[in-house]
Amino acid sequence: MITKESIQSYQGISLNRGSNFLYLSPHILLRPYIANYTISFPSPQTMPDEYTVLPTASSTLTISVGSDTIFSGLRGVNTKACNVGAFANKMKLLLLIEFQPGGLYPFIQIDQFELVDSSFKLDELDKTFTTTLENELIKSESVTDLVETLNRIFITKLMNFQTNKSVLAMMQDIVKQHGNKSTGKLSSEYYYSEKQIRRLFMRFVGTSPKMFSRIVRTNYALHLLQRDSVYLTDVAVQAGFFDQPHFIHDFRMVCGLTPQEYIHNMSVFYNDRFKM
Repeated sequence: MITKESIQSYQGISLNRGSNFLYLSPHILLRPYIANYTISFPSPQTMPDEYTVLPTASSTLTISVGSDTIFSGLRGVNTKACNVGAFANKMKLLLLIEFQPGGLYPFIQIDQFELVDSSFKLDELDKTFTTTLENELIKSESVTDLVETLNRIFITKLMNFQTNKSVLAMMQDIVKQHGNKSTGKLSSEYYYSEKQIRRLFMRFVGTSPKMFSRIVRTNYALHLLQRDSVYLTDVAVQAGFFDQPHFIHDFRMVCGLTPQEYIHNMSVFYNDRFKM
């Protein structure tokens, strides 16, 4: 199994890295579905127990390795903030497969609205898939070995899936517009009724298009708030909110805190810039 020294000595290309974590890009064929593979050796010094994942339109598959156990879990789309630090710090090693919005469906072909704001044992959904992933993590002796194996496993599962290109195009359109795209506008451009669009989003993404747009817009605002010096009025305008009060209201509704509270406690919140 890989060690902390494995990521420190890794010479390949990475999306981001530190002394105890490594973000890696998947194979190019998987990038519409998987944002990154993350390898982490957590500790309270780098990840406080209060560490919280803010709402995201993405799903995450996590393989957690403890002192004498290995556990694979799946988290659906988060429309609510979720504390992860206390659990993570009990583990020696975490392997996270971070999916793009709608990217989980090809691999776990379950209507995604059934997974929203919930965590599952992966073996309850697909025992063979779980066993394969856990065994390969244990066998991998280097980061390169692990990434090549993960790519092979996911590409194999992808071969039997036909992508709904309309849903993918609509999601990309919403993201390109930073969440400022109405269902009515999508309906007129893609020739689906608003009811059909909602049904497709609930199945493949897990949320309504309206909630997806709200999460996208709020995550864009989070990105803007991470700059060195910001004014809330400027962020509200750039993110497409009607005015600052509407921005604060929507931000609090999605994240559970105000923009000012986020700025003052930014270090305890996780916001992955490689996914939505």
